[in-house]
Amino acid sequence: MKTLYEILEVSEKASKEVIEKAYKVLAKKYHPDLQTDDKKQEAEKKMQQINEAYSVLSDDFKRSQYDEELMRQRKIEENKIEQENPYSKTTNAQTHYHENLNNYKEPFHEEKAQNISQEEYEATLKMQQEQMRHRQKVQQEYERKCQNAYENYLRSLGYKIKYKWTWKNYRDFIITIFILILIATALWFFPPTHKLLVDFYEQNSIFKTIVDILRNIFVGIWNGITSVFK
Repeated sequence: MKTLYEILEVSEKASKEVIEKAYKVLAKKYHPDLQTDDKKQEAEKKMQQINEAYSVLSDDFKRSQYDEELMRQRKIEENKIEQENPYSKTTNAQTHYHENLNNYKEPFHEEKAQNISQEEYEATLKMQQEQMRHRQKVQQEYERKCQNAYENYLRSLGYKIKYKWTWKNYRDFIITIFILILIATALWFFPPTHKLLVDFYEQNSIFKTIVDILRNIFVGIWNGITSVFK
């Protein structure tokens, strides 16, 4: 049976924003009014599942209760498997060893590996790590596509998308300005380009006005800074 996360096609660690965007994309995809007559009944059932999943996962309290219940059911299934298959304890022991591998290093003992060679076990761990990285990459790609699909949908309705600047955006902007200043300084003090810039400055009134304004701004800022330390 699918979990509510699988119904909305999101990760169990997905944020509320990702859940909301995924819901809107799926709601548009499976809306009964947008389906042909032969698929309308199936779409209605799918839409009902999507609405039920979203009503739980979009509410923090309901979601926390659902996560606890989901964890409890999985624990029951694990215990049931262990009772039916005693060899599953070996798998659990190896999983526990993998989780603590970075914190505790113990010499390899063949009897603890349950007849699995060290090379085979390390190869299995490496494969699991690669699979985890692949799943994370797929999840990130899926969330990016959901984001793009949702934004394209909003644009089709006439909305304008505005992005909130983060610290990374401000940092990149400051770095870009700093690099441009360094390039301009280098060009100014390099004799061939210095002459070209001076000629262009004297012959182009618009460029001259812009440069004068910027120079006055920087001079004002510099004077303000130096006056503080006087």
